[in-house]
Amino acid sequence: MNYLIDSPYFGIISALLAAFCWSIAVIIFKSASNFLSPLLIVTLKNTIAVFCFIVMFIFFEIPLWYANLDFIDYLKIILSGILGMGVSDLLFIHALSKIGANRVAIINCFEPAVICCFSIIILGTYLTILQFIGFLIVIIALLIISYEKDDSEIEKTVKHRGMLTQILAVILSSFGIVLIKPILSKINSSIASQLWVTFFRLFPGFIFTWLIFLFQKNKLKLLLPLKNKSIAIKIIISSGLGTFIALSFWIIGYANIQKPPIASIIGQTSVLFIILLSYLFLNEKISKIRIIAMIIALSGVLFIILN
Repeated sequence: MNYLIDSPYFGIISALLAAFCWSIAVIIFKSASNFLSPLLIVTLKNTIAVFCFIVMFIFFEIPLWYANLDFIDYLKIILSGILGMGVSDLLFIHALSKIGANRVAIINCFEPAVICCFSIIILGTYLTILQFIGFLIVIIALLIISYEKDDSEIEKTVKHRGMLTQILAVILSSFGIVLIKPILSKINSSIASQLWVTFFRLFPGFIFTWLIFLFQKNKLKLLLPLKNKSIAIKIIISSGLGTFIALSFWIIGYANIQKPPIASIIGQTSVLFIILLSYLFLNEKISKIRIIAMIIALSGVLFIILN
């Protein structure tokens, strides 16, 4: 498989596929969230993805353990997994169920700014004046969404809580990915090892969500909607596309693109995909305010990552 890395476009194509697959998964997750609790959705999607990874590893003869990392590296991956694939995903699905796919997509434009901030703290990089301006531009976009007059669609309290929930999800997931960036840089010559890190990062999230779910008093009641085959199929498809395929392509793309800003640009294409798909399949309104907020947010992202 490693001969694929030699292609100069391999990382870019991987990141673009990740954005597209994730966008489709988000739309299906939103549809499923009308019937299933966020906790159950995250628990099931992590479980299905873990199963898919194990099957793939067996089929391609990829070892289930990668022994070439330091002990502290394994701890960082575990922490990244708990925060990113556990806590952050729970917050994300909850926000998705409350404020809709297109608002969540626009808020996700905040991610590159947060990654820049954590890169300063963890990796010792710095934020230029222009990048700081970009950060402020993204904040302006979030404020525009926050103060949009959409009372007929959603209660203000619900919207503001949902937005804060998604912002917290972005902060936690951004911290998790910056934490393991040095590890990804160590293994960017092997697709197998990159896939292993993806799997190993997922596993703590899988355990974390199951532990929480098993302690729920109403866990059997939460499972009842799965008797509906269409709901079960939605979870299987969205988990395969989002947590298995998109996550794998995202980690591979992030590891194989020399300049992380390019990876960030491609990642933000998911905003366009999600807003379009949510309009077509979820009948979510695309208001002028949201289009303006999206353009401003993407402009802020470009300011941050091109400077």
